[in-house]
Amino acid sequence: MKIIAIAHDPGGANAVAATVAVLRAEGTQVEAYAKGPAIHQFQRLAVACTPVSQEHQTLFMKLTGDILLTGTSQYDEFESDAIFWARQEHIPSIAVIDYWANYRQRFQAINNPNAEPTFPDIITAIDEVCKTGMLADGIPEKRIRVVGQPYFAWLIARQKSRKSIVKPIENILFASQPNANEIEILRILIKVLSDYKPLKKLLIRFHPRQDKCRASLDLLAQSGLPFAIDESVDILATLCNQDIMLGITSIILIEAASMGILAGSLAIGIDDTLITNQRGITIPLNSLEKLREFLYFPQYGEIEEQFFEQQRDADLRVAQLCKAII
Repeated sequence: MKIIAIAHDPGGANAVAATVAVLRAEGTQVEAYAKGPAIHQFQRLAVACTPVSQEHQTLFMKLTGDILLTGTSQYDEFESDAIFWARQEHIPSIAVIDYWANYRQRFQAINNPNAEPTFPDIITAIDEVCKTGMLADGIPEKRIRVVGQPYFAWLIARQKSRKSIVKPIENILFASQPNANEIEILRILIKVLSDYKPLKKLLIRFHPRQDKCRASLDLLAQSGLPFAIDESVDILATLCNQDIMLGITSIILIEAASMGILAGSLAIGIDDTLITNQRGITIPLNSLEKLREFLYFPQYGEIEEQFFEQQRDADLRVAQLCKAII
């Protein structure tokens, strides 16, 4: 049995790479192909892959395999073209959903969103909430399997123990992001931290699209707070040295929570689009007062613990699904 694994967008690449790692550890032959941002994600998870150029159509002319495993992408048709190829070759296909949003859109043509979507044989769901959203979006129920998100399982497996909540909190990572009221949110964070004496260092990480961060840096320089810019390649290594993680709606918040690090979402003055805030996985901090309470009285939630128990071994379950589809 040979599995063909394909990914482009970072989220899907993480989920696919985590599954590929399990399959290979079990002795299954897997050819993995990564395009664009997915190349870095495979490298980050230490999963070998073959990089694919922008023109990917020639790849399908030489591929052979028994099963197709893909992520999903919003800005590239690598996965959708792969699913179409598998259908033409009568090869069963599985697509992994990595986040709770845009379910139907993931399988529609980018240049023709009104066209009928190209669904794989099986689409995995993160949980029952995800399945409900998929059904509401028109995903056929017979194709859905609730098995979890493999990348969450990969993170949980590398969490040696639940990170203790340090009192007082001394080291904080803040993930900024563009077009998210980020300057005003940073201003609020600085105001709260100015009165927070235990602070040793505020580490700020800018989003790749934030090329010019002068306004943020000026605010920090004027604040007198001890701060530094995080430019590390591996955010997971950085997270291990932090007491808590703060962000706006960054996916890094979910990664931090998966690693056992308390993660607070400063969705202030914007629409709260981080679904994990509704699930008790990440903590919504939509006011200065809630941020202050979060710093002085940090605590995990029961819903969060239940969620991660559900996600544990999701990479194994998707790997088993791949083997069972034939």
